[in-house]
Amino acid sequence: MKARISLLCVLVWMVFAPAVFASEIAIRPFLIDLTMVPRETISETIVLTSEYPTRKSILYATVNEISVGTDGSIKEFMSPVMTDRTNTVTSWIEISRGRIELPPGETKEIPLSVKVHPFAEPGEYHVFIGFVETKKRDAAEQIALSGDADGVIMKITITDERVDSMRISSMVVDRLVTNSKHQQVSITVENSGEMESAPTGEVIFYNRRGYEVAALPVNTVGETVPAGSSKTFAVPVPTNVEIGRFKANANLLYGEKQQASLFDSVGFYKFPVIYMYIAIGFLLFLLFLLFYLFRKNNQTAFIAEAGDDVSVFIRDGHNPVPKDHDIDLSK
Repeated sequence: MKARISLLCVLVWMVFAPAVFASEIAIRPFLIDLTMVPRETISETIVLTSEYPTRKSILYATVNEISVGTDGSIKEFMSPVMTDRTNTVTSWIEISRGRIELPPGETKEIPLSVKVHPFAEPGEYHVFIGFVETKKRDAAEQIALSGDADGVIMKITITDERVDSMRISSMVVDRLVTNSKHQQVSITVENSGEMESAPTGEVIFYNRRGYEVAALPVNTVGETVPAGSSKTFAVPVPTNVEIGRFKANANLLYGEKQQASLFDSVGFYKFPVIYMYIAIGFLLFLLFLLFYLFRKNNQTAFIAEAGDDVSVFIRDGHNPVPKDHDIDLSK
């Protein structure tokens, strides 16, 4: 009776249990290491060899993103996410997901294609391409996620081929600086590349003799300039410069893969407002003094000369015959 019960249990288990057997399938290669760029396509081949002497194998291919430790071991299987194809490596891989039949003792080549997304983010991606011997695809997916499948580890390195390019489009300061607390050097940086970058550096101020008088930092907070746009960074004119001609030299660095430098310079005159008031007052005083002297020298004094008075007789009427002593007032 007990023997019959045991046999019945074995038959029930064989009917309802998942059809998974100890795999005797050799998979080559063990590792595929690719270095690619966005938009690139590479084709590979995975070779399956049956080591069963008589039984035909039925397999399904699975593709899962994994995280790999420093020693190369698989740390975690990640569920597929298809929301963002720029960094979802499983969406780049094309392999037959259909039923794979492998006769005993035979070898079959499975083609594999990797098509990198045009806007793929640079970095390293790891994928496990598993081959599960089972009769149902759903069961194959579950077995692969649990880490019980044999397969190939694929490492895909996406290099950063984007161009990192910036330039100083303008560097402006008032030609006459009167109040350094409210006046500043404006540096406009244009990003003509394909990736955002944060330019940093300093503006060095020199006097007319070429001596450095001050150095102030630019973009201390690390503000980035997006690709295809520009941004203006302001640096105040230092307060320790008094009177004279000065030059401001900008020296900026940008870039992550390889740093590059930006240079520009602009000149200005520093004349504090208090000295301007003094100069205007002196100029007004000088103008007033010149006006006073000019007016004094051009005054005409009418002084009567000494001598006898001359009597002038004006008579009524008109004598048609003028005399020698007559004065013609019509002229």
